[in-house]
Amino acid sequence: MKKSKPTKIKVGYRDINIKWLSPDFKTEELIDCFGQYKQREGLIEIQRDLYGQKMINTLLHEIGHAIVDIGGLNQSGAPLENDDNEEIVIHQIANYFLAICRDNPWFLDYIKDNMNKNA
Repeated sequence: MKKSKPTKIKVGYRDINIKWLSPDFKTEELIDCFGQYKQREGLIEIQRDLYGQKMINTLLHEIGHAIVDIGGLNQSGAPLENDDNEEIVIHQIANYFLAICRDNPWFLDYIKDNMNKNA
């Protein structure tokens, strides 16, 4: 049975919608990137034809932008107020987190098994 792609994710206090779209050359949406986070709309858009590591990395990347935005890390005077710096940091974190999950297959199950256990 094929699982459907997620359409929502909760990030902090916000519910973020996820849309899986084809690039649109008339509006220039998603033609120069695999995904984007739209802060005002509370929306992550990802190219629908991605799969595997590229799809997961893109999803992690855009969730990272949501975390930075919702956490206020890109406000004036905050560590990631510069868009280029934010992009570099988010890119590296998404890449390394995906690599950690890929290279350590036990890791995600370990987190799921232990995150709600009390001392």
